[in-house]
Amino acid sequence: MASAKTRDFEVFETITATNTGAVKTIDLNTFVNVAEMEAFGVESISVGIDPSTAAPEASLFVAQVALEDLSTGFISHASYDSIYLTFQDMLTSAFEESLSLGDVKEIRYIPGGQLQIRADRLTSAADVDLYLRITGKIAKLSAADYMSLALTNSLSN
Repeated sequence: MASAKTRDFEVFETITATNTGAVKTIDLNTFVNVAEMEAFGVESISVGIDPSTAAPEASLFVAQVALEDLSTGFISHASYDSIYLTFQDMLTSAFEESLSLGDVKEIRYIPGGQLQIRADRLTSAADVDLYLRITGKIAKLSAADYMSLALTNSLSN
């Protein structure tokens, strides 16, 4: 299957949830060597309110991490390309979070490419400064596993 080439490490990003939506990109190709059949194994993702936010107690936002372009809006979390989705309403304490890892050792291997992050504030009066932490590792996959992953990725689009 996969043999780890690194220990777990974190990728950090910040994004501001605005009323029109903000999008940022993390280029996974800076971490993996596709020619060596390496993949980035996502183990966990967390999104939270950064202390720089003006009124964190009144924040209401939705954020998504996906393999697909999010510049025109969110995609269905039922899609293979949606990796993480969270909705948080600090006024009512409503909170929903979903990380799509897969059923093999709870890790989602991504064979390079780009992760898109989108954050929208909903009804809160002020923009919401957010942080994003992705925990994962670089792994070398077998030829069969890499081909299976690449085919699944290409057929889902």
